[in-house]
Amino acid sequence: MIHTEMLGNTMILTLHGTVERDDIAPLKDTFASAFNDTPEMSIIVDMTAWTDITDDAIGEDLGLELKLLGKLGRIDRIALVSNKEWVGAMVDFVGPWLPGTKVCRFGADDMDAAQSWCMQKTAA
Repeated sequence: MIHTEMLGNTMILTLHGTVERDDIAPLKDTFASAFNDTPEMSIIVDMTAWTDITDDAIGEDLGLELKLLGKLGRIDRIALVSNKEWVGAMVDFVGPWLPGTKVCRFGADDMDAAQSWCMQKTAA
């Protein structure tokens, strides 16, 4: 399951349990609405309660990410909240592929810090 909410210009995606294809599909409308409402935003992905993802969900997610490629320049910061070790490696891998977007990992107990970091405006 994925719960979404907007906190100012920050979208918070909270993953719970096993993420399935039907959890990804509604995100298309969620992102479209968020990009219509704000010219620049940050994203927090809270993975502290996430346990797995189905193959169909991975395929759906890749399709969504491809559709968002043209809007990546409007994402200022991405915070990944998790104690999973592989998330740190993902931040190191993904960061260079997202020029102009800051990507950072926060521990499971650091949601407040992730929110504060995402709400900081990048200096011009």
